Amino acid sequence: MITLLRADDRLVHGLVAVSWTNQLQPDILVVANDHAASDTMTKMTMKLAKPAGVTLGIKDLKSAAQILNNPKYANKKIFVVTINVEDALKLKKEVPGIAKVNVGTAGIHEKNGVAVLPQVKMTQEEFACAKELQEQGVEVFAQVTPTAEKLNFAGIEKAFTK
Repeated sequence: MITLLRADDRLVHGLVAVSWTNQLQPDILVVANDHAASDTMTKMTMKLAKPAGVTLGIKDLKSAAQILNNPKYANKKIFVVTINVEDALKLKKEVPGIAKVNVGTAGIHEKNGVAVLPQVKMTQEEFACAKELQEQGVEVFAQVTPTAEKLNFAGIEKAFTK
């Protein structure tokens, strides 16, 4: 069961490895990113940040979709991290079990991004992807940490209609 998909441009780092995994208590953490899956240094860095007791899989989007759709993992709690909302949408198109997408610190360094929360920026393209996810019945929200302010999709949309 996929408990959450988080779009975070840093993939696995302190917030994901500590705050979110402590909150979600996943059995498996799946990083779905084409670059990370093929980059030895990136994989090594994320493995060092991996929380104890959680299995980490770093896969390209296609392989991640295969894992997430595999009935073998249906009874496992899975936390998925993508680098952006566009990749979250690509995964959702292949994985019906994605019900929640958290726009985390994705885009914080994006110069052309719109700040939906102080630490969360989205581009127009990401907003369009988030809107498509929302229209598909996915709960889309922005939230930096599990204990921080949670902005629902209507709040995200409001930031783009100012």
